[in-house]
Parts: sequence; structure tokens; C-alpha cells
Amino acid sequence: MKIGFIGAGKVGTALGIFFKHHRLTLSGYLSRSEISSQCAAKVTDSAVFYDLPSFAAASEVIFITTGDDQISAVINQLLQTACLTKHHTLIHTSGALSTDLFDPLLTSGCGLCSLHPIMSFSDPLTASKNLKQTVFTLEGNQQGRIAAQKILAITDNPYSVIDKNDKVLYHAAACILSNYLVTLIDSGFELLKTTGIADDEIIRAFMPLITATLGNIEKSGTVNALTGPLVRGDENTINKHIKALKTQAPEFLPLYQTLGLTTIEMIKDKRIATEKYLQLQKILS
Repeated sequence: MKIGFIGAGKVGTALGIFFKHHRLTLSGYLSRSEISSQCAAKVTDSAVFYDLPSFAAASEVIFITTGDDQISAVINQLLQTACLTKHHTLIHTSGALSTDLFDPLLTSGCGLCSLHPIMSFSDPLTASKNLKQTVFTLEGNQQGRIAAQKILAITDNPYSVIDKNDKVLYHAAACILSNYLVTLIDSGFELLKTTGIADDEIIRAFMPLITATLGNIEKSGTVNALTGPLVRGDENTINKHIKALKTQAPEFLPLYQTLGLTTIEMIKDKRIATEKYLQLQKILS
């Protein structure tokens, strides 16, 4: 199969590099930015295309790797040019959007699929290496799913099939795990700065703790990985935390309370008894 990409940003370029590494055949890139297409084509040893008909003629599997807000425009262009046939498979990589977006193209008879890599894309080269350990989520019609599964069989990536009606909640969860994890860590760093610790020292000192915590989650799950005063039922320490936050860093108190309440809910009747849960709930509220 010949794989082409509409969109030559981080995701499209990273997937292209990854697929090329696994000896999949790439047709090339079509993008609003000719420079982006040229860069992506160069690192994947593929072609640059300047119009949809020639691109579609050279590609069997078409990945739309634009931003989510641009996918509908691409679909409209595909409709106007009428360049899709039953021999094509169209795949978008959005985490939040389902294949319902492709409904206007149903009459073409082509394969339709949503294939989302559960990975953050910082830069294409790093992302292409991270894709080796990436799990994908897919949904679509039979032809679309078969094409995506063939690609993942070659790259040896595991995948989960998801109901298209669950895509938005799935993506919200992914945002909590990736985006909001960054926000949470930044909040901890900012609180540490108020104690006078230098920025570079904070990262050096606390990244091992963060990494070890993530390792414990991978090994034992979230409930069993939890350490600290809440799981110990240490009311005295929690009270001290709240008092210090109120007087020295009140802007962080709501976050501390919210996360504390969520945490004791997580471990209730698993690692703390109901009586201790109620005591901690009263303190955190």
C-alpha cells in the first residue's frame, strides 16, 4: 500500500519517518505550506504534491494529519475534486473526533478510519522514536479498520478498538493524563519557588521523584502506588500543610484541597477505612 499525508506538521512527519523505518511505502505529502511538505518529504524520501487529484492518484491510504479544525476543510476539498474511489482508505489522527466527520464521503465507498496514537508529539524525530512504544486507538468502517490494522501489524504496535461515541471522553482523559499532568507539575514547581529553591535545582532535585512515582504506577497501579500523608491518615501533617498554604501561598490552597479530596475518594475502603476517610474529608473541606 502507498501511504500519503495531507498535513506535514509534527504528527504527519513523525508518522512518515516511523512508517519509512518499517519499510512501508510512502507516496508523499500535500500541505498548505510548501516548505513543510518539502521538509517532510526530504526526511522520508518521498514526494511533494501540489494538488489533490495527483496526490490521490499516487496514494492508496491517505492520512489527514492536519489540526482538528482543518479536517472538515480537507473533506470538502476531497468532495469537490471527487478524487476518492472505493480503493482508497482515508484516515484521520484526531483523538477527539470520530469518523462521523467522514459522513459526506460515504458514497465514495472508500475505507474510513480514525487512528489516534496515544503519544505527545514534541518534535518529529523524537516522536518517531517514541512511536515504537505507542498504543493506538482506532474506529471506523470495516475497510478502514482493516487497512489500519495492516499498518499496525507491520509496525508491531498494539491497538484498542473504541466506540466512536466514546471518542470525546477518551480524549478528555488523555488531556488529563498528558496536558494537565504538566500543569500539576508546574504548580508544584511554582510552590517550591516560593521557598527560595532555584529553578534548575527544582528540576534536578524533584524529577527523580516524579519519575519514580510514574514507575510505581506502571508497576503497581495508581491506588497501590500512592504514598504520603493521606494514605497514612496523617491528619497532623495535612493540617500543617493547609495552615502553611493559607498563610504563605493561598493561591495554591484550592488545588491542594481539590486534589486531596479526589485522592481520598480514590483510596477509600482500599487503603483507608471509612472513619479515616470522613476525618480527612472534613479537614480538606
